[in-house]
Amino acid sequence: MVDVREVFVVKRSGEDIVRRVDRVAIEEPLEVCIDNEPFYTTMRLPGEEVPLALGICFTDGIIASIDDVAGASYCNDASVNRVNVYLSDTKKAGGHPAQKRWQLAVYSSCGACGSDLIADLTKSIPVIDHRTTVGFSDLFSMQKMMVDKQKAHHLTGATHAASLFDGQGGFLAFAEDVGRHNALDKAIGKLLIEGRVREAVIVHLSSRLSYEMVVKAARLGAEIVTGVSTATSLAIETATALGITLIGTLRNPRGNIFTHPERIL
Repeated sequence: MVDVREVFVVKRSGEDIVRRVDRVAIEEPLEVCIDNEPFYTTMRLPGEEVPLALGICFTDGIIASIDDVAGASYCNDASVNRVNVYLSDTKKAGGHPAQKRWQLAVYSSCGACGSDLIADLTKSIPVIDHRTTVGFSDLFSMQKMMVDKQKAHHLTGATHAASLFDGQGGFLAFAEDVGRHNALDKAIGKLLIEGRVREAVIVHLSSRLSYEMVVKAARLGAEIVTGVSTATSLAIETATALGITLIGTLRNPRGNIFTHPERIL
């Protein structure tokens, strides 16, 4: 079931006015708790809350595999807007990571740039040195598979999507959300639950390629990341440093390979 809502809208085209019912994507908050402690709040498309919570914990570096998780469920008040992730005893023995979540904001006017910044932002993420090769035309087949699964987007035009594939182009997971970060986190969370997260090699996104998306893919160990829109400068610098092939504006039959083009045949 796709989470959309029907609303009344007045459509204008020049002097023409039409009143009709339209569909919009539902957007609601989700609070993620770790061992009953608030950790993170995001606005999301309802559904698949547990995979989303697990994906957030993974891409934030809180967990490295499903073995670090003792359980995950909706909180005691039965609210679908709050999910609790319980860490394993082994994970907690290393020190509880659920301190207040911090984010590094880099503004265009701050003057922070260059290799020192990239090294600082990515120092906890291993460089990807595998060299899977993929035919350029094969990327479009994978992208089409993602587009065909975007039911909420087809109805509303208001959602993003992420699809994960293995090194042979085999489909692994798909997710859709009002937020591009959430879409990728949901897809990763699904693979975590299945114990297959390290099988993902190729990431297809319906969005632009920003620094955060590259870092999430890097934590996954993905070698190739594509986006329908283009990449930001920091995303390109980060992908270069981490050994990721970054491809923007991927729209059949074209695409811009920004980094590590040797993987694309």
